[in-house]
Amino acid sequence: MRKWMGRVVVALCLAQTGWAIASDGTGHDAFERQIKTVLAPLAGQAVAGLKVLHLSADVGPWQDTGMQVQPGERITLVLTGQVWLSRQHQLALEPYLQVWHRIGDRGQIARGARNTDTFTARESGTLQLKNLPTRWLDRQGRYTGEPAAVNPDAGGGVHIAVIRWAKGADVPAELGRLAAQADAPAWPAAERERLAHPATAPAGWQYLWELGPADIFKTVAPSADGGPASPRLGVHTHKDVAILQKPVQQVLTPQTRLQWSWRIDALPALGPENSPIHHDYLSIAVEFDNGQDLTYLWSRELPVGLSFRCPLVGWKDRETHIVARSGSGDLQKWLNEDVNVWEDYRRAVGGPMPRRITRVWVIANSVFGRQTGTAQLADIRLQNGVRQLKVW
Repeated sequence: MRKWMGRVVVALCLAQTGWAIASDGTGHDAFERQIKTVLAPLAGQAVAGLKVLHLSADVGPWQDTGMQVQPGERITLVLTGQVWLSRQHQLALEPYLQVWHRIGDRGQIARGARNTDTFTARESGTLQLKNLPTRWLDRQGRYTGEPAAVNPDAGGGVHIAVIRWAKGADVPAELGRLAAQADAPAWPAAERERLAHPATAPAGWQYLWELGPADIFKTVAPSADGGPASPRLGVHTHKDVAILQKPVQQVLTPQTRLQWSWRIDALPALGPENSPIHHDYLSIAVEFDNGQDLTYLWSRELPVGLSFRCPLVGWKDRETHIVARSGSGDLQKWLNEDVNVWEDYRRAVGGPMPRRITRVWVIANSVFGRQTGTAQLADIRLQNGVRQLKVW
């Protein structure tokens, strides 16, 4: 068990959340045949170009697909396959969390929120793809660290179809035509539905760019459930991860408090969250002007008041967790929280005190155990004595 844990820690502590994949190409030929068969009626008309690729974990730098695109052209990516961290322990990663793209060497990096995604090119150049590295350094794709050698217990890979649509093509309509074919696969209808209802952040919030977008957070109207009468921030995570951020400017003083109400209905973790293989959680956090962040989580079993540095390599130098609630006894109940941020930082992080809080975060992660986490948050406030800043 200890030997396996060592391998998993290496495999899991690699990127933002620490991932590596292996790739044996299994099923790629069938995927390519399916894509070409489905698109055949549109070839040379609505579809101007097609590449079908298999992205392997042992390929480090950005990979050039050779597909030349121009500003304004629309590209659809279709991903499939299974990215295994450990088959034995059922640790896996969804393809869309792993595969990033950019156009040219200086194009802005991005990924989709589902295994299908359509985007409009902003630059000219060739489309490039990359597995998630240890950590992104900027939005143009500089990064630190390649994933380590693949865990021998891992496997799988990502099959990728890159569809370049002809100028002026009505992409939703063409996807509808594809979906209407006899024996059509699920992806054309799925992408048409996604385009009609794209993932968006709640008003005033944005997704942390280095983790990418998600379908996790939405605004929820108040209901007669004993909670606040104000709008709620709804959270539903399943096999995915995201950090929602709201910029603030709050001077940090010994009187600074973070206050919020929350109702957790389901916790995503399968074990103690200070372990890399169980680091699935729901939390609210504050980011400081020194780059550190302090995050308050509801733990499955860790004791209230425990603090620990994030167990993931890409985050352990900048994130500290504090257990605000623990266990299942208070699940499905609205609870009010009130913490002294200054004191918690001094105790859990230490060193020179930051001067300001620059962002408030809401975090949801369920990639390791692939379980479901659901929650609502409301009445998020920063309090400095008699001065109050309403965050949500």
